[in-house]
Amino acid sequence: MSDIEKKENEAIEELAVLRREVASLRDTERHFEILIDNLPLGIYRRTCGANGRVVMANRAFLRMLEYSTVEEVRRIPVAQLYWDPSECDDFSSSVVSNEEVLEGELKLKRKDGEPIWAAVTATLVCDANGKPAFFDGIIENITQKKQLEEEAAIRQQQLAQADKMISLGILVSGVAHEINNPNQFIVSHISPLKRTWEDALPILDRYYKDHGDFMLGGRKFSVRRGQVPEMFAGILDGSQRVKSIVGELRDYAREHPVAVTETMDLNNVVKSALSLLSNLIKKSTKHFSVTYGANLPLIIGDYQRIEQVLINLIQNSCQSLPEVDCEVSVTTYYDAKDNAVVAKVVDVGTGIRPEDIARITDPFFTTKRSSGGTGLGLSVSAAIIEEHRGALAFESTLGAGTTATMSLPVRKGK
Repeated sequence: MSDIEKKENEAIEELAVLRREVASLRDTERHFEILIDNLPLGIYRRTCGANGRVVMANRAFLRMLEYSTVEEVRRIPVAQLYWDPSECDDFSSSVVSNEEVLEGELKLKRKDGEPIWAAVTATLVCDANGKPAFFDGIIENITQKKQLEEEAAIRQQQLAQADKMISLGILVSGVAHEINNPNQFIVSHISPLKRTWEDALPILDRYYKDHGDFMLGGRKFSVRRGQVPEMFAGILDGSQRVKSIVGELRDYAREHPVAVTETMDLNNVVKSALSLLSNLIKKSTKHFSVTYGANLPLIIGDYQRIEQVLINLIQNSCQSLPEVDCEVSVTTYYDAKDNAVVAKVVDVGTGIRPEDIARITDPFFTTKRSSGGTGLGLSVSAAIIEEHRGALAFESTLGAGTTATMSLPVRKGK
């Protein structure tokens, strides 16, 4: 065999070995790709920067974000996968500066627009010149974990709130009693004091007529004469306000037992509440309407307490109106599905912020603190309806108005 033939055979053998090695590498690569694709955790590679794009992703990554193919993900900037695209830049900067991020929590956005929470571990990959080229990462869906953590935090807050409310109820009951005693003293003395002034006024007027103006309580009588009646009225109004607050505090502390044995027609309760609020309604709106449901079933409860709830709801609606041309309506009807009678109060007022709507029945929470609100009216109302096994719900749009719905079950009774 010639040298040329030997060299040809050696080349053929080397080529065969090389082919086997290439086939082996391809087989290994194929197994590796299958392994990556079958992992339950999302695996991805993306180019650097806020405008980077995904260049590789396994099936778990696509399922997590609800995309069908890698090509579909490649067509969009990575920032669009973030719930808040501005966080993409922060995450990219963190990976580049630290060369890795361990279990960073990101809020991402699925293809259908729904949010998911993900734990991400990412590593920086540089090119031959040492410049950042890619991020290789592992991503895990922790949405359920986050939800459980939030629920646990809410339960903890509820337990803490319940414990606080027990202590607060005891404190409130004592404070209400201590406030009520001196207030009763003021109320009982203001009337005879006012009569004393009225009896003395003719004498003071004659003296003023005969001798001219004179000093009374640090001011001239001509000034005091108009001020004193206003002072009496202010003292009386303030005292009544204190009395009202004490009443709300006592209701909140559940100082009085609730009688739920009266049979009543909800329409009659509404009429009674409206008669008490007639002046406020006239001052608040030119467009008030009431629609009474026909043949409402009777309900069992405490007439005055249900009336108190309706007064609170209607009063809140009137106070929310920015001008008298805005509308308030009250409607009663029977809900056959839930076997309940319903009173719905709708206003076209200022509305309630979404973050406040869930808190409006919390004790002492109020958006009207500057105008004298105590934050107890709706808290007491919610408790009254709960004691009657009913429901009190609110829907509101900021700047468009609020709907309050009071529902009371129909129960058989004597």
